[in-house]
Amino acid sequence: MGVVQLSNVLTELINLDEAVKRERGIVYTPSEIDRQPQVWRKTAATMRGLMGQLARLVKEDELIILTGAGSSYFAAQCVEAALATKHRGLVRSISSTEIVMNPQGTLPRSPFTLVSFARSGNSPEGNAVFELANTLRSGLVKHVVITCNDQGELAQLARASTSPTVLCVLPPETNDGGLAMTSSFSSMVIAGFALAYRGEFPSYEATVDALAAAAARLLEEHSEVLKSLADLPLERVFFVGANPFYGAALESHLKVQEMTDGQVVGKAEDTLGLRHGPMSAINEHTLVVVFTSKDSYRRRYEEDLLKEMAGKGLGCRRIVVGLEPDGDWAEYCHHMLDLDASLARLDNSLLSPVMVLPAQIFGLFKSLQLGLMPDTPSRKRVISRVVEGVKIYPYED
Repeated sequence: MGVVQLSNVLTELINLDEAVKRERGIVYTPSEIDRQPQVWRKTAATMRGLMGQLARLVKEDELIILTGAGSSYFAAQCVEAALATKHRGLVRSISSTEIVMNPQGTLPRSPFTLVSFARSGNSPEGNAVFELANTLRSGLVKHVVITCNDQGELAQLARASTSPTVLCVLPPETNDGGLAMTSSFSSMVIAGFALAYRGEFPSYEATVDALAAAAARLLEEHSEVLKSLADLPLERVFFVGANPFYGAALESHLKVQEMTDGQVVGKAEDTLGLRHGPMSAINEHTLVVVFTSKDSYRRRYEEDLLKEMAGKGLGCRRIVVGLEPDGDWAEYCHHMLDLDASLARLDNSLLSPVMVLPAQIFGLFKSLQLGLMPDTPSRKRVISRVVEGVKIYPYED
């Protein structure tokens, strides 16, 4: 494994002539990936003014339900992992798509706070869940809305709600223009982390600063190797990580599929669960990315999996993303993306915003390598920036 040269190949795309960027479909996505460290700090500054409202709304032992659809749901899962380490009450993430299909079976019948994540705030399911909760659980539900769009329907619903509600509108830069959510996803996770730091803004700000510094370093030091991986004839990418990294694995697999228009199939798998069948799908055209922990107990399992895959020759490339990967792992994998050592003081549950960056970078360059336009890679409009084709029916209990 060679030494990765300091380079930010994203900057090369960002600095292209505007006409060239329009022609190649990279007006938005490269800059939206690259500016995440700055946007996270702006998001933290936005949350400063909302800390008091969050502390008054969310009680220490109260049930919290986190929801969203697609990437927004994966953001909810990442936040759930962080909240579970600090909140005394039960924390659950449930997709808005599931709640819409089964509202009585998913909405609690005791007091709870519903935390809704949305980039545009125009998702039919997310907005339907907000209204269903107010209708079916009036007097029980309180809302926290985290959205990137001040003018979205969800923001308007929050402003008009008769239930106690805190509306968190993130900086305009988080409202990505590209189809695939990048800075919007990670910034919503950053904002959601504030729920774990209610009344502790200095600690929250220090955490975000550490994450932003680590992200900047990853973008600078590892973008080149991720671009080189995108040049390989890959058909599948596996992202492997047990909770609290599983939300990041889910978002990573979706990012690659979206940006490559499904030409590269993504999979997210649990570290120990990989052996229980999914490993059979790893072939010679598969990239395997393993998220590793700083915890010595967990690392034993992660090392065993790396060793087994290497012994079986699984995957054309095996990549480790984590803190201070063991030097011996070099014989089991092809690249080790070492995260900034400053993150060692943070709980594993807070690392997901940085963990998703490799998939964003790889997905961008694989999209270009396939001749697609990363801002709008879906050639047949199978998917769109805001989901289409969903009809919400009146719910009759």
